[in-house]
Amino acid sequence: MSKLLIFFFLLGCTKFYEVEKKNGIYLVRQVYSEIDSAKNIDWKIGRKREETISKGMRFSFTLPKIDDHGRTLLKKKYGIDSWVYRISREHRGQTRILGFFYYPLSSMTGSTKNYTLNLYYHAAAVSKRFRLFHCPAFNHRAVIGKIKIADRPLAQAKDMFVRENNRIPAKVSRIHINPMIFSAGVSMVGTYFVDFAFYDSETKKRYSEWNKVDNTIVITQETSKNVSSCVGVKEEVNPLPESRMPNIRDLEIR
Repeated sequence: MSKLLIFFFLLGCTKFYEVEKKNGIYLVRQVYSEIDSAKNIDWKIGRKREETISKGMRFSFTLPKIDDHGRTLLKKKYGIDSWVYRISREHRGQTRILGFFYYPLSSMTGSTKNYTLNLYYHAAAVSKRFRLFHCPAFNHRAVIGKIKIADRPLAQAKDMFVRENNRIPAKVSRIHINPMIFSAGVSMVGTYFVDFAFYDSETKKRYSEWNKVDNTIVITQETSKNVSSCVGVKEEVNPLPESRMPNIRDLEIR
C-alpha cells in the first residue's frame, strides 16, 4: 500500500489521535504528517514593476491533531501544549536549520487540516518595507526553477513516545494568522524538509524525538534576470520615493 493510501486510511479512521500508556510510558500511535503543496511566489519588480522574479516559495503540510482527553493529559503531566516544528535545508551535503515555530494543540479544530509557511529569499524576508522595494535589496534578481515534491526516505507513520528532552537553544516563534516567513538566504537551491516533536512552550523543552514530516521540496535550479531600470539602484541604502511605506494621507479624499 502506498504512503498516500496509508495516510488517507489513517485520516479516515482517526480524525484525532489518542494518547495511550504502555509500560508506564505515554505515546501517540502511528502519527503521520506530509508536505502536500509547494509553489513559487512571484515578485513584480522594476521602476514600473515591469519584470517578474521570485520572492521565494510557499508550502503547506498536514497537522496531526490530538483529541481533547489527550491534550489535557499531556498538559497536566508534562506541560506539553504544542507541536514544535523545525524547518531545514540540505545543500551540497550540508544541512542548515532555517527556523523553529510552535503550533498550540488547542488551536487545532475538526476543520484544521494543514499549515502554510513562506520561505523567502533574504532580500524579501528582512521586513515588509524591503518587500515594497521596486529594486530588491542585495541585488536580488533570482527566479526559481521547477519546484518538485519528492518522497522523504524513512518518513512514515510512527509511534511517538513522550520523553523529556532538551530545551531548544534558539528562537521558537508562535504561529500567526498569516503564513510565517523564514529566510532561506541568498539562494534557494537545495532540498527542504520539516520535522516535528511534542513541546512545552513555557519551558521551551522538547518532549519527544524529532519525527519526520513526509516528502521533501527540491529546488535544483535558479536563474537571474537583468532589470535595466534597477541598474545601480541599492534601495537598502537609498530607498526610491515610489517604494516608501503607505501613508494615511494617501487615503485622504482630495
